[in-house]
Amino acid sequence: MSDTPLSSIGSERTGEERSIRVRILDRDYPLKVAPADEAYTLHLAKYVDGRLRKIRGGIPHQPDLTHAVIGALELAEELFVARAEIDQLRARVQVEADEMTKRLDSALARPDSGDGQSGAPPNAEAE
Repeated sequence: MSDTPLSSIGSERTGEERSIRVRILDRDYPLKVAPADEAYTLHLAKYVDGRLRKIRGGIPHQPDLTHAVIGALELAEELFVARAEIDQLRARVQVEADEMTKRLDSALARPDSGDGQSGAPPNAEAE
């Protein structure tokens, strides 16, 4: 089995790659990763292994490929739910930012805010 580059890890691909092995469901997988991504990739592999072992424990008589497919579907669902939540939060932040911008524009457009200050810098009238 040749080393498979993990193109989704890290933001940029450089010529520097390190060969590592990850173990998932009692099988070793060689991967090539940027040196800065090695620890993170090992962490991800440990997480995936744990998830698949939990699935395997629930349905032990199924082949590991079935465990892997179920695990992939579970992780994909989590990703889609997380993306939907992020989209909702972005929309809420945008609405609030738009409302704040309108209030700020309105406050800045008034010549006198009613507090006795004209909007001029302090001591500007004293000169």
